[in-house]
Amino acid sequence: MTVSVAELAALPTAPTISRGLREAAGYADHGPLLALRRALFGTVTFEDYAAVITPEHAIAEGVALIVIGGLVDPDVTDQGFPDASWGASYFAERVGRAHQAVTGWAATHNELQLTHLLQAAADRAQTLESAA
Repeated sequence: MTVSVAELAALPTAPTISRGLREAAGYADHGPLLALRRALFGTVTFEDYAAVITPEHAIAEGVALIVIGGLVDPDVTDQGFPDASWGASYFAERVGRAHQAVTGWAATHNELQLTHLLQAAADRAQTLESAA
């Protein structure tokens, strides 16, 4: 089971997806995955974030990838966004699909375009966070 973007935003230990995506836009020179990790976890060094990461942070990273991925490939979100009906394996499959879409897109686009993509994803996430 996973949680919706709005439910994740309400958790006290989870990073807010929209805020994380806005911050990631400032790290676009790192590429999409490392920018996202730096924004959500505060570092890109595995040893540093592995000691403090919560399950909510890991879910947030996956949800953020799905939000970004849905902007570059509508098939990523053709079944909607994560909610309580999604099992762990389905969530993982959707995150993998989003990961492929985002890294494929990033391979053919520049840093400024990535910045704009992350900002657009932050806007979408903010809308999802306020949905109840």
